[in-house]
Amino acid sequence: MRILRHCGVGILACVALLSARPVQAQTANPGSKFAWTQSADAATSQAYTWKVYNDGATTGVTLTPVTCVAGVPTTTATCTVPIPAYTPGPHSVTITATNSAGESPKSDPLAFTMVAIPAKPGTPSIQ
Repeated sequence: MRILRHCGVGILACVALLSARPVQAQTANPGSKFAWTQSADAATSQAYTWKVYNDGATTGVTLTPVTCVAGVPTTTATCTVPIPAYTPGPHSVTITATNSAGESPKSDPLAFTMVAIPAKPGTPSIQ
């Protein structure tokens, strides 16, 4: 009860605060892909234009090449796209789907950290 008294915002809010789990950022490198599920079959999902909104941007960038395959159930699709170039460090993205009727609401955000793969070393020599 002591924790609930110190919370000062009501029991339900305290329970939500106590049970919330922090979202762990994922790590990506230049060979990684974004992946998501879509509530439409694969053919319909493949026909959408997909946009990514980077780091809170208000203008989306078209994602290509997006590949969508049948999910389980087949009324859903699993879509993937190579991750575009990002500077090393933390990033956050949301994704939308667009068809002739308009653009969907943004997905929930994905937080990730882009890591740089070291460049190829030069040819070894003997000194």
